[in-house]
Amino acid sequence: MTETASGPRANWRRAPLASTLVTGFCLLFVLPLRGLAEMATDPCSGPGSCPATEAQLALSDHLLLTTVALIVLQWPVAYLLRPARVWAALAPMAALLSVVAVIFSINPGT
Repeated sequence: MTETASGPRANWRRAPLASTLVTGFCLLFVLPLRGLAEMATDPCSGPGSCPATEAQLALSDHLLLTTVALIVLQWPVAYLLRPARVWAALAPMAALLSVVAVIFSINPGT
């Protein structure tokens, strides 16, 4: 089926669907990892005593929210902008990989 002036191709769903399934499956492993990363603040005596660790945990939280937002926003982008389908599908996975990198770079108790 070819693209017509009235709308996009019928297979516009492939890239966002694959990205949503892969990213959603990976979120099942990253969310508990983020919960376990909270133990990096155990050596801290009180709130505000480990600013670097707390900043990295906050960054990982923001990146997780960004990942969820990108999962939702990739669908209209894939529908409306054909050239951006692949980039829109790769964006949530890149954000999720950034979360993993931030979590593994936490220096406990600093």
